[in-house]
Amino acid sequence: MPKLSDKALTDTAIRSLKVAKVRVDYFDAIQRGLGLRVAPSGLKSWFVMRRVDGAMKRLSVGRYPEVTLSAARMKAADILGNIAEGKAPLRKVVPTFEIVMDEWFTREQHGKRGVEEKRRALRFDAVPAFGHIPMDTISRADIRSLLDGIVDRGAPVHANRMLAYLRRLFNWAIERDIISVSPVAGIKPPTAERSRDRTLSIAELKAVWNATFALGSPFGAFFRVLILTGQRLSEVANASWHEIDIEKAEWNIPASRAKNGSAHMVHLSAVAVTALSALPRFEDCTFVFTTTLTTPISGFSKVKAVIDARSGVSGWTIHDLRRTFATIGTGDLGIDPVVMDKILNHRSGVVRGVAAVYQRAAYLEQRKAALTNWGRFVEGLAA
Repeated sequence: MPKLSDKALTDTAIRSLKVAKVRVDYFDAIQRGLGLRVAPSGLKSWFVMRRVDGAMKRLSVGRYPEVTLSAARMKAADILGNIAEGKAPLRKVVPTFEIVMDEWFTREQHGKRGVEEKRRALRFDAVPAFGHIPMDTISRADIRSLLDGIVDRGAPVHANRMLAYLRRLFNWAIERDIISVSPVAGIKPPTAERSRDRTLSIAELKAVWNATFALGSPFGAFFRVLILTGQRLSEVANASWHEIDIEKAEWNIPASRAKNGSAHMVHLSAVAVTALSALPRFEDCTFVFTTTLTTPISGFSKVKAVIDARSGVSGWTIHDLRRTFATIGTGDLGIDPVVMDKILNHRSGVVRGVAAVYQRAAYLEQRKAALTNWGRFVEGLAA
């Protein structure tokens, strides 16, 4: 039973309610059973609570200020009156999973990293399973069945990602007062993940490097720059010409594009400059790597399959090229781990504490020397 209040709600009091880290319910002393829920997002919504047939029922009345205090009291009185007369309270209409999902992408996920991957994953797996079902009727069994199906088709790690996406979506729906309970709560990831540690051997790197020359433009140059700089796939693929100074052999990745949000300068070795200089430039197109002149390149898996076939190297991911650069660079070439950490633009690496504060822009000469040596090493792998 909700705790009764001895104070009447007023518009002034409602407007002055502070947002907490957890949702808080406030009850009205004038209209017993009427409450106002304030979510961590700041959303305020009316509800009525009353025991019906031994069970506590909670019914949504609407959002504040769209539903005013006086209107909420009248609606609550009608609902409670019907209950007193033995009439079943009307069940609020809850939108379907797909409708709530689209709203989530629009209001909460817009502009966030990885949003397209989340959208693709949910539309491929979750929408066919229960996209047309009201959000509050999806059960824990439904969630488990979905995850088990993903695991059974051989994608256990993807099942973990799906669980994480669904958890965020349902928690948001609770904050928006769309549902009151999440069916995802308490469900553990279906698969225990291990950190990948795949690196290419020098022989494998040589085979992959040589295979890139059989690719058409701009994919061959793209993979060579990826290998030569050790930067992330998205950072290389979305590179713009205004970031690159060929004469100075420098590439400045702005904070808005860097994964960790920190602007980053990458020195370009001679072989990297050669790869970039050979690429055509198009009027009114700033993308370095493009096939459409309006968007950066995509379809990496298909191109990688060609590299696999030509190189004879398999079982690796594009991200493994970055790990290979770090492993061979620090091991065989003797690059200082601190310098390597700076080249990779790791926010938290081997430089920590006070040292990290004073060394944010340090090691530029060492980084340039390391990437120059790495470029010579990779170029020497050519057949």
